[in-house]
Amino acid sequence: MTNVLAPETGVATRPTVLLVDDETAILETLSLQLRRDHKVIVAESGAEALRLLASSGPVAAVISDLRMPEMDGVELLRRVQLEYPDTTRVLHTAQSDLSAAIAAINDGGVYRYLAKPVPTDELRSTVQSAVELHGRSTADRQLLDKTLKASLQALFGCLQLASPLAFARAGRIRTLVSELCHEMQLDALWEIEVAAMAAQLGAVTLPPTVLAKLDKGLPCTDEEQAMVNGMPGVAVQLLKSIPMLEDVIQIVRGLGLNPPPHPSPLVETAVDVIRTAIDFETLESRGLEVESAITVLECRDHSALHVLAALRKVKGCVQVKEKVRGLRVVDLETGMRVAEDIVATNGLVLIGRGMVVTELLLDRLNNFARMIEIIEPVLAVPGARRF
Repeated sequence: MTNVLAPETGVATRPTVLLVDDETAILETLSLQLRRDHKVIVAESGAEALRLLASSGPVAAVISDLRMPEMDGVELLRRVQLEYPDTTRVLHTAQSDLSAAIAAINDGGVYRYLAKPVPTDELRSTVQSAVELHGRSTADRQLLDKTLKASLQALFGCLQLASPLAFARAGRIRTLVSELCHEMQLDALWEIEVAAMAAQLGAVTLPPTVLAKLDKGLPCTDEEQAMVNGMPGVAVQLLKSIPMLEDVIQIVRGLGLNPPPHPSPLVETAVDVIRTAIDFETLESRGLEVESAITVLECRDHSALHVLAALRKVKGCVQVKEKVRGLRVVDLETGMRVAEDIVATNGLVLIGRGMVVTELLLDRLNNFARMIEIIEPVLAVPGARRF
């Protein structure tokens, strides 16, 4: 049950706070203490709180109990942090749970905690501070829209002038990241989209031959790959003196060789989204069809499967019943059916899509592999008898 406990007869600009607790009596008590100064809405579970926020929009502050069935307060406030980053988050918990509350604060997901039973003056003071923090966050975001984004756009303009190929690729990645964020309800996190573009700024240091390979999704030599892997580090150096980009810089670091040791939920989520978009762009540029490209990513270790599920929805690509696998050439077996053309790096098609792997075809591939590099992984359906 979700109710508006404060009558809508007060000042129209009264800030709204959301109380979340699975005990009705506690909700009623807290509401009585706060409704003089705030519009109060309540939810009796984490899932109900998220539905309420989705339907009515963000609020100034969320005050949540820690121990609740199905979704506890830490998980709820983590979700709120990702989906409504300007909303201030407060944990309301028993004395025995203070260590968990303090850990949540140290992780950056919670502003403060309130120990049960909380005195009225302390409750009102903490909630008022939370509301004021929300006001400052909102003002900072408005300032960001007017100033910082314009500065970043100028920086990205330099990338466009220096390397049109790299800028076009960065634009494709940014567009896909934006679509994924929308599908995953992460639209409010401007940091993800900015980091997606910023991570490509290091392309200005790449030789034209390497940029051409990236644009076509072709494999790089070890030396070239080291240059590509160093791109996020270059971007960090370019961005580190710009104010208000701390989270963006941490996201870009997370994409590089020296990721932050304990990433926040924002950084962790952003890295998964951007890395998925970059990997998909690489495979699609190589000429793989959408289904095949997604299947390759799903076969890789440490893939962000929740992001790939969103990618399937964005691309309107329903998972096929036959399990396509991404394999190295040496792992192909007779009886498998090739799901995508097997192609050499020079563009020569060695085995066409739909062919069933035979001993003769395996010998052909092995002979070619001694002379020319083959683009891997190759896609095949195990155990196929015929096409």
